[in-house]
Formats: sequence, C-alpha cells, structure tokens
Amino acid sequence: MSESYSPTTVPKCPHCGHEMDTDEMTYGKPTCDVDLFALAPNEDRTVIECPACDKQYWVQGGYIPQYICAFAEEDL
Repeated sequence: MSESYSPTTVPKCPHCGHEMDTDEMTYGKPTCDVDLFALAPNEDRTVIECPACDKQYWVQGGYIPQYICAFAEEDL
C-alpha cells in the first residue's frame, strides 16, 4: 500500500477528494455490483466511479470498517 493513501471511514475519491455519503453508497452512483457497506468487513476491493467527478478509482475495505482508495489497484 502506498503511504500517500490513508484509511477513511467512507470511500474518498483520490481525484477530487469527494467523500461518499450513505445515499451514494446505497442508491446512487457508483453503479457497481459490490455492496460498499459489506466491502469493509469482508476486506474486499473493487473499482467504483466517483459520483462527483465521474472518474474511476479503486477501493479496498478494512475490517474496522475503513476504506483505502487509490488511482490503481496496485497502489492499494
């Protein structure tokens, strides 16, 4: 994991800094097949689209729950 990416309590876009709210994680963008709330305790990762800037980025969950976001999967 790159030191420039620090854990957050919600996914945070590395492009624009947008932090997702509950509605965005549940009902709106990103349109992905992964439950973002389950991502953290399952310690899984996925690529999502930022609802603010429409750019894609990778998100990895951590059990606490926390999220680490990066431009590319190899940066996680």
